[in-house]
Amino acid sequence: MPTNAYSLNMLMDPKLEDRYLRLEDSRNRLLDELAGLDDDQLNTAPAAGKWSINQHIAHLVLVEDAALANIRYKLQQQDELKDNGFAQAIRAFLMKLALQSGRKYKAPAVVADVPASCHLPELRQQWDQVRFELEDELTSFPQQLLEKGVFKHPMAGYLTISQTLAFIQDHFIHHKRIVQAQKEALVG
Repeated sequence: MPTNAYSLNMLMDPKLEDRYLRLEDSRNRLLDELAGLDDDQLNTAPAAGKWSINQHIAHLVLVEDAALANIRYKLQQQDELKDNGFAQAIRAFLMKLALQSGRKYKAPAVVADVPASCHLPELRQQWDQVRFELEDELTSFPQQLLEKGVFKHPMAGYLTISQTLAFIQDHFIHHKRIVQAQKEALVG
């Protein structure tokens, strides 16, 4: 049976699909782990000026939503997108190292405004929606743009779609470590 061009274009690039599936697996495992905690535990900040577990989750949702919006905006300007070179790859690598270092960083204002209290099921639903939309973008992502800078990170500059997914994963892991330490402190 012949396959039409439309269905061929609807297959996600295998490398992007692999990164996306790892993102989904990590996210779902963490959310399932947190489902055993009650709202009070999830909304308890470990100290004044520190985020609660739910605030970390809300921040992760905000970051992915902002990244997705930025990618969509850049895809509307395909003619202006530039190839990422070696210097940009170095910046992306340095950002990866920074996130893996365990140091804490002040979140950019656009993704730092998290609610004082939230409910994990609602956060999960919001995150599901962002991930469904991200999956759609990745499925329809043009092959000719794989090496173009499509997301502007505030510190690292323009990232390719693959580098963007790596950033989302590294950022997630950075916050996951904090969340898991907070969970351990709550449940002993």
